[in-house]
Amino acid sequence: MSVRLQVIALALVLSPSAALAETPDLGWMSGHWRSTEDGVVSEEFWTDAAGGLMLGANRTVSDGRAVAFEHMRIYTPPAGSEAATVYCAQPGGTPATCFALVSWEDGRAQFENPDHDFPQRITYSREGDRLTATISDMADTQVMQFGWDAVTD
Repeated sequence: MSVRLQVIALALVLSPSAALAETPDLGWMSGHWRSTEDGVVSEEFWTDAAGGLMLGANRTVSDGRAVAFEHMRIYTPPAGSEAATVYCAQPGGTPATCFALVSWEDGRAQFENPDHDFPQRITYSREGDRLTATISDMADTQVMQFGWDAVTD
């Protein structure tokens, strides 16, 4: 990870203005999620938040071959900490880019990093057995949405 990225990630984690007073409950993200469209299968997996750490992975398969993957994590510091909960993503195994949790409610969490090129905002939401991730810039001029259904087998 470059020094610049390390400084940005550290600033996001240690910024008191980014810290939220409560520990977020993001357990609604846990599980195995899948979408299939035009023969392309996208899967997202999230562990529970044991120890304040959720681990996630995404894999996209087309014509029987993996064409994309991403490693993700959501870290919530111990209660009483001044650090913010952060979502860090590594698409294709690149160095992690981290986003601070700026808001959450039951079934919805929003993370932001205004200094990143794209995306700058990542929002996860769940309605019933459907998990949706929306990525955008801060002005919502570029928006992409991904959706998966719960896998129960």
